[in-house]
Amino acid sequence: MDSLRATLCALPQLYGECGRLLTGVASPRTERTSGGGRAPGIPLNTSAVEARSAIVTTLASWAGLAAESGGRPGPERTVPALARWLGEELPRIAVHPAAGEFSKEVHRLAAGARRVVSPGPAHRAAVGTCVEPGCEGKLVATTGAGPGGLGEIRCDRDGAHSWTEYDWSRLRRRLAARSAVRAGATAGAPATRWLAPQDVSLLWRVPLGSVYRLASEQSWRRERRGGRSYYDEQDVRRTLDARLTGPARP
Repeated sequence: MDSLRATLCALPQLYGECGRLLTGVASPRTERTSGGGRAPGIPLNTSAVEARSAIVTTLASWAGLAAESGGRPGPERTVPALARWLGEELPRIAVHPAAGEFSKEVHRLAAGARRVVSPGPAHRAAVGTCVEPGCEGKLVATTGAGPGGLGEIRCDRDGAHSWTEYDWSRLRRRLAARSAVRAGATAGAPATRWLAPQDVSLLWRVPLGSVYRLASEQSWRRERRGGRSYYDEQDVRRTLDARLTGPARP
């Protein structure tokens, strides 16, 4: 349920990111239109249109079903309101016979929107040492490596130790808990770990443009190396882990 809640919380942001791509060429599926109030020749990103439409209609459909079955008023038909309301209703939805289908559809919505806003080539990032007891393998995150083209984190020593992107929030908590234990057992302050913007985008499934925006808004500490910026992992976690566990935002 944690991964489903986190995915619902991410949908309003993904919906907004797709909106910013509506008149661009970030996706190869673009068409030119000369009607409907648009200036002739402006490219329309149909993939972004379809992703946004799917998010609204699918969430509204499930909200309607949940409201009807529970005899409760549903939310207004906006993505932030729908995602927030459905997140609050998850305990009741979980016992509905169609709960499994609801989870699959929400995950498909997020995966489809992410393909629109982050259509680039696969990217790999080192995550740390495996969290499974007794394993000293290294964890590596890769976009598009999991089932259905989803991101995946896999141990280089034991392939059975793997997590798809829906489990990453839980994995991050295990990594953070282990780091806290090690920091308490080690004298002195722990060394700062610096993350490249691309790694932040991959590990937290946040569009790259949003990474730069959040770094500026939240005043993340940064280090410059070879003309590139790297951000303090603790600052990144403070911002993005809170966004995953907090309420949905517009």
